[in-house]
Amino acid sequence: MKIAEIDGNQIEYEDFGKGNHMLFIHGAFASGKTWRKVIPELSKHFHCIVPEWPFGGHKIPISSRLDFSPVGIADLISKFLRTLDLRNVIIVANDTGGAYAQVFTAKYGERVTHLILSNCEGFEVFPPKKFKSLKSLVKIPGYLWVLSKVFSYKPSLKWDMTFGLLSHTLKKEEIFDLYVKYFVASKRIRRDFKKLAIEWHPKYTAKASKELTEFDKPTLILWGMDDLELFPIELGKRLHSIFSNSTFVEISNSKTYVQEDNPQIFIASIKEFVKDLPNGKIPYEKP
Repeated sequence: MKIAEIDGNQIEYEDFGKGNHMLFIHGAFASGKTWRKVIPELSKHFHCIVPEWPFGGHKIPISSRLDFSPVGIADLISKFLRTLDLRNVIIVANDTGGAYAQVFTAKYGERVTHLILSNCEGFEVFPPKKFKSLKSLVKIPGYLWVLSKVFSYKPSLKWDMTFGLLSHTLKKEEIFDLYVKYFVASKRIRRDFKKLAIEWHPKYTAKASKELTEFDKPTLILWGMDDLELFPIELGKRLHSIFSNSTFVEISNSKTYVQEDNPQIFIASIKEFVKDLPNGKIPYEKP
């Protein structure tokens, strides 16, 4: 792992390949490992940057002051890009990461050459109704400790109230090792997650959706068709409708984590989406 030092905090990341910069934004409780099935192929064509965002699945806790609001996370993404001297990027985001990607693109659209969203929040959905109570529950003393104990019981990780609605294919052992291991182990990671979840509010995604009507760069919406309870296809089509230059792709046999459930179609859709880039290069745009 490499380290990006940002305002006294350390953000771990890995990068793979060469070419146009492709920045990945995972969701809550997830880690960069959620992209492990798609990075090997995509990194043959792009410079893939895979951070461990401080969303609850990260290893290194936040040690200095950080604004965990969606606008603050957008600013963190911007500072991460500046730290790595990345000016123009293709954004790839999923789940809660899609909400942050929308807020980031609405604020820093000049940094984004292409926007790729898969099953994620939007409009009045932030967080999804199924997990709306989490924002209040994390404020209860001891709740996150109890949740960590629930996660320690690995069969619980396939319950609908935890991760069961997110993926067909993920096994309980994978969810523990690749997603929640550090949340279970570290009180400081749980503290970071609490600060993040408290800030979830649809006012941010609603505002972004209005501002993104002005974003005219290529946008790809990839939607898992089996995501019936968290982010139904109707939400994906509404997101598609706000962009003036958008492509919508339905992906079968997939819940929220399309990159886990149908990685080959995920990869093929992205490669098709950017196939017309001249010589594999994106024109430089000054930030």
